[in-house]
Amino acid sequence: MKLRIYILFIGLFFFKTYIHSQKISPQSINSSGKKMSQSNGSITYTVGELVVLSQTSSQGTGLKSGFSAGATLTTLSIKEPDINIMDVSVFPNPTSSLLNIKINHTKVNNFVISITDLQGREIYKETYSNFSNTIGINMASFSKGNYMLSIKDKELQELGVYKIIKE
Repeated sequence: MKLRIYILFIGLFFFKTYIHSQKISPQSINSSGKKMSQSNGSITYTVGELVVLSQTSSQGTGLKSGFSAGATLTTLSIKEPDINIMDVSVFPNPTSSLLNIKINHTKVNNFVISITDLQGREIYKETYSNFSNTIGINMASFSKGNYMLSIKDKELQELGVYKIIKE
């Protein structure tokens, strides 16, 4: 009989604790955000703080401040060169070893091709002069991941940017 009373007492204790527990519903209060689109892609960002609005328990204790959430930035767009200045094809993408850059025609005499990782560290950089053919870049030693390939003129003005995936 005492065992049943203890079990009933413990059950009521957990039931009461469950009823009076706080339920937190996260919400986002955004201080800034924007979506921009072009024909070749879009970028969307939101900067804000994850907050819990005024949760109070039956004992009068509450949670009224937020939790910091970092900015989320997703980039989908690439900058393609003006076809009148430079006609370029980058393939295969994704690649496992050799990346080909086919330059069908160009009005730029000197250009720089560089590859950076997503943290902005330059992994590859080479200057080419009066070139109209296919350039092969061996990416076999690169780690798997995403990279940005940039084509710039001799003044280092960007002509085109491509997202490269290394498998």
